[in-house]
Amino acid sequence: MSKGIKMRAAQDRHGHRYTVEELQRTTDGGGTAPELRCDDPSCGCDVRFVPRYQQNRANRIEPVDVPAYIGLTRGSEHSAGCRYDASGRLKIIAAQSDPEFVRALEDGKRELRLLALHNGLRKSGLSGHAPETDPVASSASQPKTSTEVALSDKKLDSYLRTTADLVALRAMCETDTLLASELVLRLGTQRIPWKQFFFEHERFDEAWETVAKGGDNPYPIALSVTVRSIHRPPVGAKYKSSFLNGHALYRKTDDPLRIQSFEISVAHVDGAWLNSFAPETELVLFGLWKADGPIERTAPDKRERTRTITYVTYKLTLMPKFKKQAVSVS
Repeated sequence: MSKGIKMRAAQDRHGHRYTVEELQRTTDGGGTAPELRCDDPSCGCDVRFVPRYQQNRANRIEPVDVPAYIGLTRGSEHSAGCRYDASGRLKIIAAQSDPEFVRALEDGKRELRLLALHNGLRKSGLSGHAPETDPVASSASQPKTSTEVALSDKKLDSYLRTTADLVALRAMCETDTLLASELVLRLGTQRIPWKQFFFEHERFDEAWETVAKGGDNPYPIALSVTVRSIHRPPVGAKYKSSFLNGHALYRKTDDPLRIQSFEISVAHVDGAWLNSFAPETELVLFGLWKADGPIERTAPDKRERTRTITYVTYKLTLMPKFKKQAVSVS
């Protein structure tokens, strides 16, 4: 069940189409969702409706809200050519990719060379030569080595497009099971688990720790973010960047008067572009992030004004060089 794409609509055995919203209303009203099948004409496999629910997680201030979706039933698979066939989509993305970026392996799997993306994003320009240095190995005590590689504008654009397609596919899937089984992430000599590359909202704290650990040379990661707000500089402001802010993650600590928050922002001079993402839009943002914090501030408890709460803020900021680094997930 965990290898499929989360669907927004399906049909019953009579061919009547149901959207996720309609099924959720039925469930909220005490009804039961009908037996469902994939609505792709080339498929028709069995699927099931998963109502919206809240899941408690350790150290979280609020339960994690899991939106409703339609997914595969146990043992069911989408047919080849179905638009919900995640494995088929992955094969198409790989076939359209630069073989130097997505390389075929002897065991039938494929390998994504994150180091090529890392070096392309670190360059000050879009063409010329960049040293291919391993950000994981560079922090070790072993001697540093580098290989000069030429990365053209065309190649980098291809790498960005492929990465955008892959992270969008991951965001549409229920888990990383499929991609982890078919696509290896390699950073120089290191293999990067998908869970250390793609981070959902409830794991923003782990994302911050990953970036902070990388210091001045982090490797690229992707975050699944829901837009909270857009801030554009007021007239006369000394700064020119606008900011897209995602919904933050709040985490409890051992001290009930101390709360941690993990905030996600995108900074870019093109405020109109950031403003094109409406609040509550689901995005995947990938690239080289900057970690700041912890920053502490105190404020009266909103529920009990006689108490003072210490808020500890951790920030992750992406300053994308390319607009392909922000992918809207539909």
